[in-house]
Amino acid sequence: MRFIFFMLLCVVNIIQAQHVDPSQNRSVTCRPFGACEPCPLDALHEPFCHPFGNRQLMHCSNTTIPTTSPPDEPYPISPPPVAPGALGETPAWQPCGRVPAQERADFYEFVGCNLFFAAVAIGVSLLRSRRIEAHQARRLAVRIGLVRGGG
Repeated sequence: MRFIFFMLLCVVNIIQAQHVDPSQNRSVTCRPFGACEPCPLDALHEPFCHPFGNRQLMHCSNTTIPTTSPPDEPYPISPPPVAPGALGETPAWQPCGRVPAQERADFYEFVGCNLFFAAVAIGVSLLRSRRIEAHQARRLAVRIGLVRGGG
């Protein structure tokens, strides 16, 4: 007898858990919380770290919003910003674009490296041209006889 009562109680709980009230709209609402930040190295394989390797913290809450309009209304009224049936918040991550501070630092690093390479290239070019000019001047001096004895 107890076994039958227990089974009946389990079936009633399952049916009640699956019952959906059409007058209520159950949804999850997420809002950004904090700035976009680089993903740590151990989380780079996670889907929220793609495509740029950055993530943003989200606070998600399960909301129960009573519907005041018929379901076939073409332009439903948007829910209020704070749902009356909020059940709690869950932190989650979402992918986000580039971090402006990091992009700015990377840009200045790129410009600095380019300026360094340009300065080295110009310096090498000036030294080479001076060396070639001196060599040509010596050859001309030998050719016209300004230098006696030589080799």
